[in-house]
Amino acid sequence: MPMRDRPVVVAGNGASLAQLPVGRILADDFIIRTNNFFFEPRFYLGRRVDLAFMGGDPRVAPFMFETLHRCRRDYDLRSWSSQNRRVQRAGRRRFASLFQPMRYRDATLERQVQALISRYGRHPTTGIYAALMAHGLGAGRIILAGMDFYGTPKRYPFEPGPHYRALMGQDLGRRGLDRHLHDLDLDHAILRLLRAREDVQLLRVGDSPLLRDVADAAPDRGGPRLEQSRSAPPTDWAGRAGVYPIEVLKVLRKGSAALRGIRKRKLL
Repeated sequence: MPMRDRPVVVAGNGASLAQLPVGRILADDFIIRTNNFFFEPRFYLGRRVDLAFMGGDPRVAPFMFETLHRCRRDYDLRSWSSQNRRVQRAGRRRFASLFQPMRYRDATLERQVQALISRYGRHPTTGIYAALMAHGLGAGRIILAGMDFYGTPKRYPFEPGPHYRALMGQDLGRRGLDRHLHDLDLDHAILRLLRAREDVQLLRVGDSPLLRDVADAAPDRGGPRLEQSRSAPPTDWAGRAGVYPIEVLKVLRKGSAALRGIRKRKLL
């Protein structure tokens, strides 16, 4: 089926992913997953991943990909991509043959997105980059699922493990948006760009306020539930990526935090 006629699902890691209504996403849809989807306690969208779109902190990326590599028998991973060159380098170590470059549908949209990034001084969330990638692949319909934009009491459908919390913050699972990294107005502006085009339809599963005016509710198309049980999913990032132990990154992260604290006190 040509991509133009095949619905493309862009699934974030919001807590709503664990309560997807039946019939909105079908087994034949093209499935895009993001970042740490491999921590999910159940296969919420089945085991096939047509494309994993990976972002986040490039320093953490080697451990993220190592963890995904250890889950390679759990998922039928067919390709992956990233907009970040450092994340790409980390991923190529384990999944070089599956890499697809990030692409836009046309140069006009790419310039518009870059102009918005410059205006807001932030970068889009990974799910928004994944939606742009879906559009770049030729999707005529994009279904946004599990994209809560950190507006729910629980951030993920899984609990971040000790390594994850040590590196990203002990309150990670419930703290909401990281405003020093992202701006939801930027994400919304990019979705409006897509909405205004005549070559794609945006649909949503769920009722995030950020999506109500840019995406129509996905219809019930029938079909069975995709969710499957899963045994022994990982509960944390791998402790080592090659010869590099995650403990070294923790020490470096603590040192950087301490230095920022010293500088802040000097300014007071």
